[in-house]
Amino acid sequence: MDAERREESFINARPGAQRPSPASRLQLAIAHLQQAAFDEAHWRVASARIDDAAGIWGSHLAVLSERGPRHRFLFSRIVIRGEPRDDIEQTYVEDYASLDERVHRTAALAGGRLLHNRDILSERERKTSPVYCDFLPRVGSNNQVVVRLKGLRETHIVWTLSATPSLDWSSEQLDVLNRLLPHVRHFVHVRQALAAADARSASLAELLDRTGLGVVHLDCDGRVLEANEPARSLLRAGNCLKTNGAGQLAARWRSDDVRLGRLLAACCRGGLGGSTTVRSTGEGRVAGPLVLHACPVRPDRTTFDTRAVAAQVLLRELGAGPAADPGPVADAYGLTRTESRVAASLAEGRSVGEIAASTGRKESTVRWHVRNLHSKLGVHRQADLVRLVLSAAVATSAEEPEGKQ
Repeated sequence: MDAERREESFINARPGAQRPSPASRLQLAIAHLQQAAFDEAHWRVASARIDDAAGIWGSHLAVLSERGPRHRFLFSRIVIRGEPRDDIEQTYVEDYASLDERVHRTAALAGGRLLHNRDILSERERKTSPVYCDFLPRVGSNNQVVVRLKGLRETHIVWTLSATPSLDWSSEQLDVLNRLLPHVRHFVHVRQALAAADARSASLAELLDRTGLGVVHLDCDGRVLEANEPARSLLRAGNCLKTNGAGQLAARWRSDDVRLGRLLAACCRGGLGGSTTVRSTGEGRVAGPLVLHACPVRPDRTTFDTRAVAAQVLLRELGAGPAADPGPVADAYGLTRTESRVAASLAEGRSVGEIAASTGRKESTVRWHVRNLHSKLGVHRQADLVRLVLSAAVATSAEEPEGKQ
């Protein structure tokens, strides 16, 4: 039993343990999906968290090729309560996939729409289909909803979710799944892009190097543990950021440093992300201010590392080019053009007022779009929103040919 499974079993086994709220369970599922995008091993845990958040007991995630006369399974993973079921998966792919009427209809399904098996199969098929009548009841349940999502490079994603046979799907369950769809699509897109770039095992910091973003890892006291080359270059320049005598990240201007200190304390110790700008002294390589995004890192309590990473800080020079192209951001998360532009502007460190001024809109309109972004992406803090936007940039960067980077 691995460490995460031990932790989960311990929590579930504690007498009188209070069950997290529905909103907390949803946020936990989203957090694990974000981790899984850069470490596929997290998919098992993310799947279990999704089961818990949506009140279901298992799922089948598949990526199919759209090429050729018959759809080919490029990826297939059945997970029930966090346990990969290779036996069920092998039986399905080898013996039943070719008989599954749903497989041949997935390309025609409306993208992003959850459909019950009853909506896909005719009444006659529900009485005669070997998959619906024999295989699914034998391995669990044919009380399923299916959704098709657009994949990269002539592929589509099919996500099948199973509920208890005798219970109807509630509107609350479907709402949770609809909120998770952008994050599941993003998880698959990033994994596909990294596979194409042969970068499956690269760390998040290594991937962010491709975007030119500076990345600094801090411990719980705000001390710098490590930094990638763009971040080291900014620290060497020293006219915006520095490390103080205690090895903590600090700003050159006192007023900026006070604000930065509060932000990093809340992030490193309180788990609250946030963003700020840090001004330059006007000397040296960095002429303009830096945009700084502080993102909390979930603690790993399974190791004896007393200097574990508590926060990941992303740095970029204001005006050094967009942090993320609004186009891929819109594609990755199903956003409108306006929403994706607002999201990309937030990732650049622009305030609501600055976005309103540059787009000719009222501040109240921009705030309305920001609230929509939080709702669509299932996040409540701007730093989490920024992290999703930047990870979309990472996926796009990884997908591009080497010569274009």
